[in-house]
Amino acid sequence: MAPSTSAPTFPPIVPPDEAARSRATELRSSAPTSAGIPAGSMGTLEDVAAWIAACQGAAPAQPLDAARLIIVAGEHGVATAHPEVSALPADFTAQVRQELARAQAPVVDACRAARVSLSIVDATLGKPSAPIDTADALTPEEYDKHLARGMRFADEEADKGTAVLLLGDLGRGLSTVAAAVIGSVCSVEPVKIIGRGSGIGDEAWKTKVSVIRDAMFRVRDDKAVASRVLQQIGSADLVVMAGILAQSAVRRTPVIFDGVGAAAAALCAQMLAPGAAAWWLAASAGTEPATQTALTALGLDPLLDLRLGTGQGLGAVLALPMVRYAVAACSTSV
Repeated sequence: MAPSTSAPTFPPIVPPDEAARSRATELRSSAPTSAGIPAGSMGTLEDVAAWIAACQGAAPAQPLDAARLIIVAGEHGVATAHPEVSALPADFTAQVRQELARAQAPVVDACRAARVSLSIVDATLGKPSAPIDTADALTPEEYDKHLARGMRFADEEADKGTAVLLLGDLGRGLSTVAAAVIGSVCSVEPVKIIGRGSGIGDEAWKTKVSVIRDAMFRVRDDKAVASRVLQQIGSADLVVMAGILAQSAVRRTPVIFDGVGAAAAALCAQMLAPGAAAWWLAASAGTEPATQTALTALGLDPLLDLRLGTGQGLGAVLALPMVRYAVAACSTSV
């Protein structure tokens, strides 16, 4: 079954302001050398500062004071049906969510240090997504509900004046689901798109390849339609994240995302709302081959190269101080 005709849709995406980007670049190029950072000497950070100016529609860019990380957690039926695809304990997602709620997880410390507010979203709502190799992950109605829910989160942040939104993922079995989605959309065979995930061995890797192969076969005729891919072989958390990413672009809120699940959601969000990727920055390419495949398709170059495999948006939180510095340095030197 395909998503219903009542599924939420997105208006045409207004791109970041190119005039503001050009003005920010011009201001930077005319900065006095006495500042100690001549024009061009900050490399990619100058492009990042110009991108923020374009997103804000003002040059030079203004400080990114209000930042929020949204971690979207999900339970995946494929990890229950095939426990070997993940080396993590069965209750891993619940354990981490509990630690996050207790403010005891490492990413919480990173948020404190970077002055980032934190929200944890339970996308599953008590019902894990179905095993994607044998059944549709979601019903059409569930797809609609989760997409609209993600859109509401983006609207709430825009209405609160959040200057930059950070997005992270969490879930046992997530790398399997994400690889199936990315492999389908990008037409890449499973053996070239999956890594070792949580540290699985050879036999488990073979099972993972088989699961992803069977899932991709199920959407072989629908891989150009993001809504069908997400509904059939995605998951609730991927749909929520796609809603957040696409609607943030609608509301002109820049997003920094991190994690293979977020990358898969971004790939689909760009298909749902063409042009939305212009409003996003990829924090890192992580350790999963599927992530780089998705980022290449999106035309996004990761800001960091730390080989982070933790998910939970940690890379996005670590990237934010660098982005803030780029904005400050390229603004104060003009």
